[in-house]
Amino acid sequence: MGDNEKSPTSLRRSLGLGHVFVISTGGTISAGLFFLPSFAAAKAGPSAILAYLIAGLLALPAMLSVAELSTAMPRAGGLYYFLARALGPAGGTVTSVATWLSLVMKDAFALVAMSAYLALIGIDLPSKLTAVILIALFTLLNIVGSKTGVSIQLAMVGFLLVVVVWFLATGMPEVGNAAGDFEPFFSKGSEGLIAAIGLVFVSYGGLTKVASMAEEVEDPSRNIPLGVILSLFVSTVVYTLGMLVVVAVIPQSDLYGDLAPLHTAAETYMPAVGAGFV
Repeated sequence: MGDNEKSPTSLRRSLGLGHVFVISTGGTISAGLFFLPSFAAAKAGPSAILAYLIAGLLALPAMLSVAELSTAMPRAGGLYYFLARALGPAGGTVTSVATWLSLVMKDAFALVAMSAYLALIGIDLPSKLTAVILIALFTLLNIVGSKTGVSIQLAMVGFLLVVVVWFLATGMPEVGNAAGDFEPFFSKGSEGLIAAIGLVFVSYGGLTKVASMAEEVEDPSRNIPLGVILSLFVSTVVYTLGMLVVVAVIPQSDLYGDLAPLHTAAETYMPAVGAGFV
């Protein structure tokens, strides 16, 4: 049986292009934008702006490979299925364990960021308790089914993009005359830039999540490549411009170590309601 044929146990294809874009973008634009800029700036100074752009370009070959494999073998399992077909079950198992460990670390990183932002709105619980509550919530969303979970995620990502576009649209005019310091641009040298690229590359890891749901995507040969490429483009633009605004409006001495840099930046030029949403 060919990979594009449906078996009796195939999952129902109910996810369209918008869902693919949401899955990829929702898993990408998260802690890398709201939490990581201060740490990237500490590594590279103002050149951390370039780090996000270069990391996005470096992610392109991997994303194209995932899109091609997901199109050729649209089966649930993602990287495990691909590697198991190529290298046997042992190769697939090793890849699955490595992927699981990387997702655990990425999600732990994101949960720390969410704890920092929840504290800004008065939900100042211990970070471990906050993490457990959020994990339970997101697990429930996955249990209720992909279509329902993704529909909820569609609304959340839509709101996220509106807030981010608002942040960027009002922040870009501030770049030329704000308190930030772009000089020297390569204040940490090329070593700092390379270190920052490695640090922020993890921000693009969510783009591969769609591979695990390829079996549920309608017309995967069209929707998966288009959705992933569109998501990578949007994510790279958002990350790069977001870092540009953060560096522009926050003095470097204040930026380093700030656990909520986007909110700090928003407070300097956005109305109170906008900063509150950020």
